Amino acid sequence: MMTYLAQRQELCEYGHKLWSRGWVAANDGNLSMRLPDGNILVTPTGVSKGDLTPEMLLVCDLEGRLLEENSNYRPSSETKMHLCIYKARPDVGGVCHSHSPAATAFACARKPIDDPILGESIMQMGRCVPVSEYARTGTAALPAAIEPLVKEGHSAILLANHGAVTLEKDLKAAYWRMETLELTAQIHLNARILGGGVPLTEEQVKELL
Repeated sequence: MMTYLAQRQELCEYGHKLWSRGWVAANDGNLSMRLPDGNILVTPTGVSKGDLTPEMLLVCDLEGRLLEENSNYRPSSETKMHLCIYKARPDVGGVCHSHSPAATAFACARKPIDDPILGESIMQMGRCVPVSEYARTGTAALPAAIEPLVKEGHSAILLANHGAVTLEKDLKAAYWRMETLELTAQIHLNARILGGGVPLTEEQVKELL
């Protein structure tokens, strides 16, 4: 089992990866992980993910109450969304929210990624990456908008006119899921430029699932 410091360092590592890939700009995006005691480690607001250090991170319970005071930092404005996911899905141990360009383009167009053209993405994310209803960032409406899709079991969700969120058994897997989502979105966009991908048959999709 990782030490508490190692958990903080891991969260910072994936924040740095998001920033270095250009999937977040300025202070965008946020990450969290469920700790062994059930509380949540979350990134602060107003900090570039490329600049994260372990002492910047905050701990809250599932109701959003801060358990470790830090006068220099406040939790991400999207903490409510993260907590909604953890409460709805006890199996989830890590959440990653980014504005990765290709996935966010689908989110801004409010188009799900549901053309069955890429076998790997179907195996890893299911038949469809859905788009949530629109809700303003940082408000209680956002977790309410994604909650039905979270409860349906999706591991990747497009946030209408906003970005994307991935959720998995731990933070590493949630980050990998974001990699899969962004590459899938890029491939779908390129296929459309070429006139559209050739869809798999329903039988082939069932085999993959």
